Amino acid sequence: MVDSINRIASALDTAKVITREAAAVATSKLGESSYAYYSQNINPQQLFTLLNSRNSREIRDAMKRIISIMASDDDSIDVQVYFADVVKNITTNDTKVKRLIHLYLLRFAENDPNLTLLSINSLQKSLSDSSSELRCFALSALSDLKMSSLAPIVLHTVKKLVTDPSAMVRGEVALAIIKLYRAGKHEYHEELLEILNFLMADTDPKVISCAIFAFKECYADHLELLHGHFRRYCKVIRQLDSWSQSYLIELLIKYCEQFLPKPTVVDKSSEGSLRSCPLPDRYNEIEYPLYDVVNHPDLDLFLKSLNGLIYSSNPAVILSCCNALYQLASPMQMKNTRFIEALVRTVTTTTNQGNKEMLLQAVHFLSILDQTLFLPFIKKFFLLPTDPIVVSVWKIQILSMLINESNVKEIFKELKYYVGSAHLPEKVVIMAVKGLSQCGRLSTSWESHVMKWLINHMESHNLSASVLDAYVNVIRMLVQKNPAKHLRIIFKLADLLAAQRSLADNARAGIVWLFGEIASIEFKICPDVLRKLIPNFPEEGPETRCQILVLSAKLLSYDIDNFKQAQNLANGDSNAEEYNQNHTYYDFSSSRISQMYNAVLYLAKYDDEFDIRDRARMVSSLFDSGKYEIVSLLLQAPKPTTRNDDFIISARLEIHAPEIRNFFKVLPWNTEISEADNDVRVGVPLKDYNKYKKSFSSQSFISANSARSFTSTSNANSAGINDDSNDGNGISGKSNINTFASQNGKKYRLQSLDEFFSDIPERKSKSKRIIRVEEESSDEDEDESEESSDEYSDSSLETSSSH
Repeated sequence: MVDSINRIASALDTAKVITREAAAVATSKLGESSYAYYSQNINPQQLFTLLNSRNSREIRDAMKRIISIMASDDDSIDVQVYFADVVKNITTNDTKVKRLIHLYLLRFAENDPNLTLLSINSLQKSLSDSSSELRCFALSALSDLKMSSLAPIVLHTVKKLVTDPSAMVRGEVALAIIKLYRAGKHEYHEELLEILNFLMADTDPKVISCAIFAFKECYADHLELLHGHFRRYCKVIRQLDSWSQSYLIELLIKYCEQFLPKPTVVDKSSEGSLRSCPLPDRYNEIEYPLYDVVNHPDLDLFLKSLNGLIYSSNPAVILSCCNALYQLASPMQMKNTRFIEALVRTVTTTTNQGNKEMLLQAVHFLSILDQTLFLPFIKKFFLLPTDPIVVSVWKIQILSMLINESNVKEIFKELKYYVGSAHLPEKVVIMAVKGLSQCGRLSTSWESHVMKWLINHMESHNLSASVLDAYVNVIRMLVQKNPAKHLRIIFKLADLLAAQRSLADNARAGIVWLFGEIASIEFKICPDVLRKLIPNFPEEGPETRCQILVLSAKLLSYDIDNFKQAQNLANGDSNAEEYNQNHTYYDFSSSRISQMYNAVLYLAKYDDEFDIRDRARMVSSLFDSGKYEIVSLLLQAPKPTTRNDDFIISARLEIHAPEIRNFFKVLPWNTEISEADNDVRVGVPLKDYNKYKKSFSSQSFISANSARSFTSTSNANSAGINDDSNDGNGISGKSNINTFASQNGKKYRLQSLDEFFSDIPERKSKSKRIIRVEEESSDEDEDESEESSDEYSDSSLETSSSH
């Protein structure tokens, strides 16, 4: 009795546990949170039990738990100990479980290759499965296993499946080529190249997309393989995958420059002019004001095929199209296309910060070459409140490159707002200040206007040290162009030098250098500036100390020259040669400038920086030897001012991403091309696998008939044949468009709606006998009539049953 009770209690407990687990699994279908709670409660021992279960759902739960542990790097459970239990489930019919096992094998196949080989047989069986998805999965799983011993098996499988009727499988074959090439590129080079060439002749756009990807990754240098596919790829480029479109454009750019003749630029500026020249290698260097471009027909075909990609949502496609026009077309052709507008549209619509940054760098690069490309889109580069720092910096650099006389007021107003904005980061404000310097380079009036605004804003606002340094550097660069017109601003810089001790070293050194440059124009204020700098010489930065030493030497050189000129004027020109032979007339001991020079020289000789010590020794040796002419040539020579051309070069070097420079790198054209090379681009025979299909659908029927009708029409037109049976709308009355032949030769005909329903046999309706009895009865005979009617109804039922 007690044993029976214990067995019943144990059975109830087991049923209770099973019910809870089933409830957890059931509720997992209603939400991820409940399933996650259930999955986390699976302990290591339960994983063994679930993996060895016959229930596909339990195996799937175990694999999901294992993959979640792998993804989260959870060290509490060692999932590698389940390797044997996982591998044996590769024979399951559940596709989701197979994919999870595939992910597991990718991680641990190399650790236990012997057990991994147990799954190869099952994967090879799946290669012959009727489901194209399973065949594709099996090939992907085989090629992903990083085991050198499997390479021959994968190569044999690739050769077998290259003619698979499914486009999905053939596309996976192209991806398997990449994995085999990376595993042993030298061993299987020729065989893989032959298979890839076979795939490139496929008619399915999905297969072509995968083949182009494999070609770019493995055999990008074998451009001669594109000979027979060039014209067909130009026509089907719109049907390809977006990333494959980008890869194909880059490949065709190199192909055109290697196998097509260079475009010819013909002068159209004057009537009767016969001048022409090849398209220059550098952009925007065509010397003719009005010209026309003559392209090879195949090059025209490629450039025209790009027009269908103008609305692509992939930024890589738009960038590739712009690169193709930059490399192969003239500036006029690039302006006439809408790809510049598409590039700006992509910049404004993309939400990915990395993509936006690369696109802005491309815009900046193209604006350096030709600013007129983006002049209509200036407002698209104004800053938005949501723009990150990097995006804002690149937008301001683009605005700086687009400044001209027609838009300088608008851009200057926008940059002033950025400079005075309190919520913008310092890096953005500094770049806006540098942009103001580009406004000042347009003319002398704008130069004065920008410097006055910067001085007033600097005096009226409490600026940070880094922003103040940017102000000073911009003012110094603008003053350097014409110091004589900006003496008042230079005096304010002298006050700033004394008052603002927090200025950065390079900013203070720039101001000190500027006073050395204006010593020949306004010498009187320079000694006083030097006098104020000497007491704080040890506390200055290394750049400022070096410039103080140079300033003292310049002032002494100017003072000696002034003294010589005064003596020459006093003694007459005849005593000039006598004075040049005797230099003792300049009294170094009594000169205040000489004394300040000696003080600076003494401090510089014992400086920590070896560069300052070397300069001090050089300057001292020149003055001690009396070679004042050499000192004047070294120190008083006019310095070249920064020009816009130099700014363009420096702006080009400021492109931080080397990918952009390499992307727009101009490749040289091949000049050794003959007209006989045009025959190499004759189309190759195509591989059409639609004939291997064993079933047909409405889509295949329509596509097949449309293809046949198109072929027959084109053949008829090419032969000059007119079909008399066509009516005015071009519809043939004798067309056999409703017939379809299968692979086995059996013909099918599509029925009309009336023909379809005519096959249904008509149902014969059964005849019914209706008997009506009309009787007149009185009230007192009512009971009798009811009884008689009942009897009649019974008899009628018997009659109907007999029928």
